[in-house]
Amino acid sequence: MAHLTGNFTSEAPLSPVVREAISAAFEQGWADPKKQSQASARAAILRDSALSEIAAIFGTTPNRLEVIGEPSLAHFIALMGFMREGSALYTSTVDLGKIRAVARQHSAPENEIGVDEDGLYLLGQFKAAKSSVISIQATNGETGVTQNLERWRDHGAHVVLDATRSLISPELLQGFATTTLDAASLGGPQGIGFLAIGDEKQFKYPLPHLAPIRVPGSYSIPLLVGSAIALNNFITHQNQLIHLRGVLARELSEIKGLTVLAGTSGAESRYLSVIAESFSSEEILRALLQRDISVDAGSACSPEDLTPSHVIASMGFPTTGHLRFAIHPGHTESDIHALVQILKEVLADLGS
Repeated sequence: MAHLTGNFTSEAPLSPVVREAISAAFEQGWADPKKQSQASARAAILRDSALSEIAAIFGTTPNRLEVIGEPSLAHFIALMGFMREGSALYTSTVDLGKIRAVARQHSAPENEIGVDEDGLYLLGQFKAAKSSVISIQATNGETGVTQNLERWRDHGAHVVLDATRSLISPELLQGFATTTLDAASLGGPQGIGFLAIGDEKQFKYPLPHLAPIRVPGSYSIPLLVGSAIALNNFITHQNQLIHLRGVLARELSEIKGLTVLAGTSGAESRYLSVIAESFSSEEILRALLQRDISVDAGSACSPEDLTPSHVIASMGFPTTGHLRFAIHPGHTESDIHALVQILKEVLADLGS
């Protein structure tokens, strides 16, 4: 099996067309587009064209879409941009580490929303004052769980939507105070994120500044150009990604001793997690790598040391034997069948 089709980790190499676009953009987009020169004018044209294309993909306008060169910073800016003295911050047990870090300093323990075994929010009689800031996750990058967003759209409080692991949809930008997006999760390069600001009147840039800005403003124009190409390519594969995720979930559920998480609640995504009972993640990963299959394990927030997943734990499942799969454009049903067959063989060998 070719290495590319055996890669089910959260990362994948850039497609040739994206790499070529970035390389070509370095020839024209190296200058500061805010300065007065011919090179700056060419860079500004590249920037404006790419941003307009990306905005159109998300069903918005360029003036509502801010580019961030450090995507992880987008969560802090989005949340703190609406926090005021006396505001309550609500987060959930499945939020990304960067969001949970903000919550540790600005949120009370009772303001954390839990989830059920399907990864869906346990809301009960949830109420929040209009001055509150609520962090909502559209799609989880480990399980693929997709929350029902209608309850939060046009909410009285400031709802900040984390869509950094979601498939592309204009609905992600409609009716929310802010939406955070990440090009890398959509086939684009690392280092380009987006902040779609819906409530412009209430938003205030939370970092020290002199000029009237909303984001730091420093990012690579060539990477932005590559992101536009990548998003255009990615959106054409979305239905296939959802289909393949369903095939993978069904076939894995037939393996004895394997528990598929969020089979239904994560169906509209490209992510999937399973628990392999009686095995450690490390030994499965090593065995799969010997068969040219790459998957992830542990928390998506700390993948380098296989840290137990707070997402899986909050759903009430054991974190040992946790494996994570991501479906990429270019994967086929044959790749899925091969993955499942090899995993069956690996588990059989480890259990013998």
